[in-house]
Amino acid sequence: MTKYLYLPFLFFIILFNFSLYSQINEQEILNDIAQYRIENKLSLAAEALNKLAFYYWEMEMHELALKSFEQSVVLNIEIRNSNAVKAIYSNMGMIHSDMGQPETALVFFRKSLLLSRSHENKQDIGTNLINMAVALNSLNRADEALVNLEEAVVVITELNNKNLLRTCYGMLAETYEAKGDSQKSMEYFTLYSTFQKNIQAEEIEKQNKETQEKIAVVEKKADRAIKAKEQTEEKLEVTQDSLKVSEELNQLHQLKIIAQQAELKSQRLLTLIFVIGLGFVIIVALFIFRSYRQKKKHNAVLEKRNEEIREKNHKINQSINYAKNIQGALLPEISNFSKLFPESFIFFSPRDVVSGDFYWFSEVENNGNKLSIVAAVDCTGHGVPGAFMSMLGNSFLEEIILDRGIVNPEEILEDMHKMVQSSLRQDVSGNTDGMDMVVCVYDELRKIIKFAGAVNPLVYIQDGKLDVIKGDFFGIGGQMKDAKDTEQMFVQQTIDVSNPTTCYIFSDGFADQFGGEKGGKYFSKNFRSLLFDIHEKPMDEQCKILDEKLREWHGDKYDRLDDVLVMGFKV
Repeated sequence: MTKYLYLPFLFFIILFNFSLYSQINEQEILNDIAQYRIENKLSLAAEALNKLAFYYWEMEMHELALKSFEQSVVLNIEIRNSNAVKAIYSNMGMIHSDMGQPETALVFFRKSLLLSRSHENKQDIGTNLINMAVALNSLNRADEALVNLEEAVVVITELNNKNLLRTCYGMLAETYEAKGDSQKSMEYFTLYSTFQKNIQAEEIEKQNKETQEKIAVVEKKADRAIKAKEQTEEKLEVTQDSLKVSEELNQLHQLKIIAQQAELKSQRLLTLIFVIGLGFVIIVALFIFRSYRQKKKHNAVLEKRNEEIREKNHKINQSINYAKNIQGALLPEISNFSKLFPESFIFFSPRDVVSGDFYWFSEVENNGNKLSIVAAVDCTGHGVPGAFMSMLGNSFLEEIILDRGIVNPEEILEDMHKMVQSSLRQDVSGNTDGMDMVVCVYDELRKIIKFAGAVNPLVYIQDGKLDVIKGDFFGIGGQMKDAKDTEQMFVQQTIDVSNPTTCYIFSDGFADQFGGEKGGKYFSKNFRSLLFDIHEKPMDEQCKILDEKLREWHGDKYDRLDDVLVMGFKV
C-alpha cells in the first residue's frame, strides 16, 4: 500500500505568516523583547518571542526556537493566555519531531491536547490527537496510536472537516497495515481514497471556476484595449498633418534656443558650483550641531530612565526577598526532615529568589500508629506567581492532614484538587492554575509505603533494582482531570519496604533543564540513571552531587528554566 498518505504533522501557527520569517531582523526582535520587558508589556513580549521562535525554526536553529517558545510560555502563563500556551506546546512538539525526538514531542502534544480539552476546542483536539498518533507510530506504539486516531475520527466527523478525515483514514490504514491487519487496513484505505477523490474533484472544480473568471476578466480588458486603439487611430489621422507643420516651426525655434543656451551655459555652471559648495558646508554644520544636541538630550533621558529602572529593581528585589522570608517561614525546616528519616536529604533550588516548588513533611498519629507523610509539589509557574501557589498549597496540606486527619495519599490529592478549584473559583473564572505533586505515607509498623501521584512519579531502589511508579495523568486544579472523568479518583499504590529501600520524589525541574554540549534537555531517563548511580552514597553527599551535576549541565551558556526539588529518604 502507498506510504505517506498524510502530512507528518498538522501545524498551529500563531500571530504571523510563516513564509515571511526569512525577512525578519533577529536583532530588532531581540531589542523589542528587551524593551517590552522593561515596559512590562508582557503580551507584546510574548508575541515577539513567538515571532523569533518561528524565525529560528525556519532557519533550522531548533534549540534557539525551543528556548524562545519556553520563554513565551512563561509570559503567557503569567498573563493567563492559555490559548497561546496550547498552540506553543503543539509547535514545540513539532520541533522535537523535526529533531528526531518523538518521545519528547509526544509530551508537548499531550500538554496541548489537555488545554484543548479544557477549552472544548474540537478542531484543536482532533489536530493534537492526529499529531500524537504520528509520534506514537514513529515509536512503534501502534495500539496507542489507534486509540488516538479513533477518537480523532469521532471529533472531526462532528466538524465535517474532509481534509482532516482524509488524513485520519490514511493514518488508520497505515497503522493497521503495520500491525498486520490487512482487512482493517484496506477498509480505511478505501475510505481514504474516497475522500481523496472527492477533495481532488472539489479542488479541480474550484480551479476551473477561478480559471473561467480570469478568462472573463482578460476578455473584458482585451475588448476595452481594442476600442481604445480604434479611438486613438482616428485621432492620429486628424492631427497628423498639423503635427508636420508644428515640427518645422519647432526646429527653427530650437536652433534659436540652442544659441542662447550656449552663451549662458558657462555662467550658470560657475554659479551652480558656488551655490552647491556653500549649501554643502551649511548642511554639514547644521547636521553636526543637531547631532550634538540630540546626543546630549538622549544621554540625559537614558540616565533618567536608568535611574528609574534601578529604583524599580531595588523595590522589586526588596519585595521578592520579603516574599522569600514569608515562604521560608511557612515551609518546614529542612533539618527536621532527618528526624522523620535519619538517612535523608532535600535538594531545594529555586530558579529565582522564591519558588513554585515546595516540600512538605510531618509525622502524624493514626489509630495509635505513627505515620510519616512526605510530599513534593510543583506549582504552576515559578518566581513570585509560583510562590503564591506554593504558599496556598502548603496551607491546604496542613488543613487536610493536620486539621482534618486525612492520611490516605489518594484522598489527600483529591481534596487538594477540590480546594484549589474552589479557592481559585476555576468553575467560573477560567483560571487553569494548579500543581503536580507526589504524596508518600510511610507506615513503619507495617513496613509499607502508600503512594499517589498527580503527574509526577515515585522512584525507589530496592535490592539493587530501580523501579518507577508513575503518577496519574492529570494534575491538581484546573479542568484537566474533570474533563476526563468527573468521578475519577487518584489511584493509590502500596509497596513493601521490609527490605532496605531508598525512595526519591521530585518535581520535573531537574529533568527539564537545558544544557550539555548540544544544549538539549537532561531528560527523565538520565535523571533516574543519576539517582541509581548515587543511591548508595551518604545522603548529604547525594545532595551535593545533584547540585554539582546541575551546575555542570548548565555550564556558562544556559540559564535555569525552572525550579528544582528532589527529596530522598531511606527506610
